[in-house]
Amino acid sequence: MSAGKLKEPRVITDFRQRLVCVLPAGFYFNDERWEKIFDRFEHKGDSLSMADLKALFPDEETVQSPAEETGETFDHKRGRK
Repeated sequence: MSAGKLKEPRVITDFRQRLVCVLPAGFYFNDERWEKIFDRFEHKGDSLSMADLKALFPDEETVQSPAEETGETFDHKRGRK
């Protein structure tokens, strides 16, 4: 996987297809961060939560202040509902 900001949320799984974590859109992803995520996953023995990601990446805005779910939807034909 190449380095850069994710354009959409990304589900990360291990080789057995077990959920490792879900990374939010805008998260900066590179090899070093990949290693940190998998090291924490192996140590924890379970999927990483947003709290785990906050602890791993204290300077990453997308995990420190995630967008709030407002329930608002967007209809591409009519605009916002």
